[in-house]
Amino acid sequence: MNDPKISKKFAVASGPVNRRLQAPVDSVPAKISPNIEARLQQAKAKQRLGASLADRLPKTLSPPSGVKALSAAEIMVAIGGSVSAIGLILGVIQGAVVTICLSGLCLCGFGLKAYLHTKHKKKQDQETSPSADDFISAKDIEALDFALEKLAASASDETMEKLSQLKALLLRCVALMVKAQNKNLVSSEDRFFIGECIRRYLPDSIRGYLQIPEKDRATVLIEQSKSATILLHEQINMLMQQLIAKETSLIQLSGESLAQQQRFLSAKIKSSD
Repeated sequence: MNDPKISKKFAVASGPVNRRLQAPVDSVPAKISPNIEARLQQAKAKQRLGASLADRLPKTLSPPSGVKALSAAEIMVAIGGSVSAIGLILGVIQGAVVTICLSGLCLCGFGLKAYLHTKHKKKQDQETSPSADDFISAKDIEALDFALEKLAASASDETMEKLSQLKALLLRCVALMVKAQNKNLVSSEDRFFIGECIRRYLPDSIRGYLQIPEKDRATVLIEQSKSATILLHEQINMLMQQLIAKETSLIQLSGESLAQQQRFLSAKIKSSD
């Protein structure tokens, strides 16, 4: 009774002292709204896929953000032409022959300058390195990204791994294609296949796969005793095999200048001997 270790300020019991602080045992978890759940699935799909194709190709596929700024020469020509035109009009009104002649000569000079500048600029634009827009449109890229995100929401890890590899391969082929076009070395067959792979081949495979109920994709046999998942994997593999061949061909084309240098040096060394 007189034990100093026992404090009378505390109460000891087998259960919680305050029942309001105890969580209900059979509490039902709050339901997540369908909209929030869809957003979570979409965010998870994007995370599994990584950066979209549109984000990985911003310079070649994004439309211009605004009007291009005028150069100093273009501004001077515009101002000079305007002043000359005003001088010519005033000379005609006042009947000043000298003013008319000087303003007319200046206007012709600035007009000729503008014509030559425009011609030179057009030539530079024609010689500019081609971009992916020449064989792939931004609309096709966005459509493929949408199809990939929709598939990623319910696809297995194996399917996602294959799609990630295919995406990386497509990006490499597009980059090599742009460089090859700059040197006029790319074949129409390579350009067609890579473009159609993004525009039609891969989206059609994904679209056909998504038409099958999710619970039946890995179990129900579709063709040749193969499930929808197996068929999708085989189609992805076929596309990858063709793209690998195209990539190898494009790499060889990119190294053509180096091969020419090798042949040139070999011929020089043999002739010097």
